[in-house]
Amino acid sequence: MGKTHMHGVLKVRQRLRIKAHRAWSVIGCIGVLPLPIILIWIALTVCPTAQGKEQAAAAVSISSVNALLAGHYDNSAQVAQGKATGATPAPQHVVITIESTQQADWELWRVHMDVEPAVAQSAGSDTSLDAVWAMNLARGTDGKSLELIPFTLNPSVNAATVNASAFDKTQWLLLEACALRGDFAKSPLVAQVPPNEMCVAETMGLGGKRAFLPTWIKREGDGLQVQLIYFGKPWRVEARRLGTPSTDGH
Repeated sequence: MGKTHMHGVLKVRQRLRIKAHRAWSVIGCIGVLPLPIILIWIALTVCPTAQGKEQAAAAVSISSVNALLAGHYDNSAQVAQGKATGATPAPQHVVITIESTQQADWELWRVHMDVEPAVAQSAGSDTSLDAVWAMNLARGTDGKSLELIPFTLNPSVNAATVNASAFDKTQWLLLEACALRGDFAKSPLVAQVPPNEMCVAETMGLGGKRAFLPTWIKREGDGLQVQLIYFGKPWRVEARRLGTPSTDGH
């Protein structure tokens, strides 16, 4: 049994030497190749990973992102925690409703805030604030990545008449500089407006309503985080999904 065992060990060592010799042979061949050919070889080795990422981004359908985002979201838990910890300024109650329209690449985003009377008085605002945005899910300039492009309602249109089931994109004005970009193929889904002043400049004419324009979003599990402006500073609403609205707005 001792000789048999030793014979087996010698065979294994011999195989390892052969494999090592082959590996060094490959490396030696690469070493004598011209630099351009070596670079091409490296590129061909790395490209499959890059191509895989591009294919994953392209595979994300607009309808699947639409379904992921649609829902009624409420931040009651964030409000309760703020009161318990004495947060200043205190988080206000926010309801965000994302409705799918009859057009697969368009959604309505309704943002409602209930403001406590004392807070409203100090801020010089009403106790009930609302804003509605149309969001266009579109392919980026590369034709693969996705963008969430906001539109503001034409001032000539009464916001009370806006309905997802009768959505008319001609009633909306483009806010191109405020497009939210990110990797929509990842989980969690995170998208944000580019960190420049272009969006601020484009929304100056919207008045107080622009405080409710999402500039950063994160969608994960049943949660939705949205960055708004509160007391003149960025504030992230931490809401939970309570249900999915139908296209008739109910």
